[in-house]
Amino acid sequence: MGKAGKRLAKKAAMGFVLLFAAVLFLIRIQYQEYEEKVTAAAQIIRADNQTDTALSVLKGTGTMTMDDAKKILESYGYEDLDANEFGREFLQRSCWIAGGGLVLWLLFLLMLVWEKQKTERERDRMVRKIASILEDVREGRYGPDYYDIFTEEQGGITMLLDEVDSLCSYLEVVTDQAKKEREGVKTLVTDISHQLKTPVAALKSCFEVLTKEDLTSEERQEFESRLSVQLSGLEKLSGILVNISRMETGMIELSLCEGKIFDTILEAVNRIWEKADKKQIEIEMDADPEIESLKIPHDRKWLGEALINVLDNAVKYSPKGSHIFLRAEKRLSFLRIEIQDEGIGIQREEYHKVFQRFYRGDRPEVKKEEGSGIGLYLTRKIIDGHNGIISVNTGKGAKTQGSTFVIQLPYR
Repeated sequence: MGKAGKRLAKKAAMGFVLLFAAVLFLIRIQYQEYEEKVTAAAQIIRADNQTDTALSVLKGTGTMTMDDAKKILESYGYEDLDANEFGREFLQRSCWIAGGGLVLWLLFLLMLVWEKQKTERERDRMVRKIASILEDVREGRYGPDYYDIFTEEQGGITMLLDEVDSLCSYLEVVTDQAKKEREGVKTLVTDISHQLKTPVAALKSCFEVLTKEDLTSEERQEFESRLSVQLSGLEKLSGILVNISRMETGMIELSLCEGKIFDTILEAVNRIWEKADKKQIEIEMDADPEIESLKIPHDRKWLGEALINVLDNAVKYSPKGSHIFLRAEKRLSFLRIEIQDEGIGIQREEYHKVFQRFYRGDRPEVKKEEGSGIGLYLTRKIIDGHNGIISVNTGKGAKTQGSTFVIQLPYR
């Protein structure tokens, strides 16, 4: 017997007990009426003055017990219930009460059975509906809104249908996200292939030239030098591409820990200083005194990488003998870092494009410099991971042509 059958049997038993108790109570009332009538009749039969006795019975002042009444009736042959009219009336009413109780119990049982069957039919209907919905979900047809269907239902089943609706919405979001990720991966692979095509082609050309036997020692040395440069550039590009792919796929997680931000900035400047010194570019730092002890949550390695990328661009696109200014200011709820150069600058329409993956401007000054258009993109991803923002605008000052990158990092 299943749970539904056990619940039905329990309800039927409870109904039977209640009706049985009610029948017994009603029969007990009828028996009390029978006793009253029998004792009254016995008093009248025994009395010498029946008129006075009848009046006494009407007034309720009689003192005869049921046992005494039975003895008197037995002497006249009315000792059995069916031997007198009062007993037969009691038996008849008792039968009616018992039969009525039985009929009521049977009706109650039929109602329980009908209710059970109705519940089972409703449950089967809902199971089929949910199965149909889940089949649509399995086939990827969960775009339509099931709200109109769900609002027709009542009771606890609504909670289940709401969960199915939430599942459909969640799967729709996940599918859309997966689609975007697939497109992103496809674009990333295309971009990487495009970026690798040039250095690979250059390496191939160098190898083909070096295989020729009629090269002079100077020519061979020149192509070997070119080969070394291309291999170095390819190695650098591969490292950057690996970092970007790891960052985008979530394999690299930034670890934000409380630390002195001044040390991170200084380390980035020191790592780019040698390259700047070769172009006779001077890097000037201007930081508030309190920044030297300011601690903010950041990933020292990756934030340093972001700063180096900006400084490297500043050195690359600035002329010899120029200056790079790095300013750090503590604001109310964030740290503002400015990196200003005196280089070629960035056109206004390119302010947002420079942070796109593999973007490089079309200006000749940009084309002649080595680069892959990845550094600023990776920088933006790192700053985003620090809950900060990075932007660029034209340089400050009337005589300045360069660019100013602004990084804002929040702190507690």
